Amino acid sequence: GNHIRVHPMALVHYDQLKDEAAKREITELTVGYADKTEYFVDRLARGVARIAAALYPKPVIVRMSDFKTNEYAGLIGGAQFEPEEENPMVGFRGASRYYSPLYREGFALECRAIRRLRNEMGFRNVIVMIPFCRSTHEADRVLEVMAENQL
Repeated sequence: GNHIRVHPMALVHYDQLKDEAAKREITELTVGYADKTEYFVDRLARGVARIAAALYPKPVIVRMSDFKTNEYAGLIGGAQFEPEEENPMVGFRGASRYYSPLYREGFALECRAIRRLRNEMGFRNVIVMIPFCRSTHEADRVLEVMAENQL
């Protein structure tokens, strides 16, 4: 989050952003990227690549995003895409987000970054870990979404 600073869904749905200040910040951060989502994919892939390269060929376990809703809401453009929760510690986080219509496109960006790491950068030592998976049904749903995203 600190490395990228922008809510993934704010990049996917940049044109629908209501927060003009967030739009301006995103425009500044994404200068040089023809596609705003490419900013997220590039920054995530390069950040993980530094670790994967340092430890190559040893396996590097990458925990996919697991911010709580209040943490996601704090990212640039995030407030528009996050539900208010009574207890963010056990709510909409980890695996349940990845197949939800509210975040599925954001998870697709994470998958694109992992694909880039493995297929374009050659870091086959990167292994994905899915956090906060509460049931085998949830695991199956996440695996389906990962397969749709060629992971």
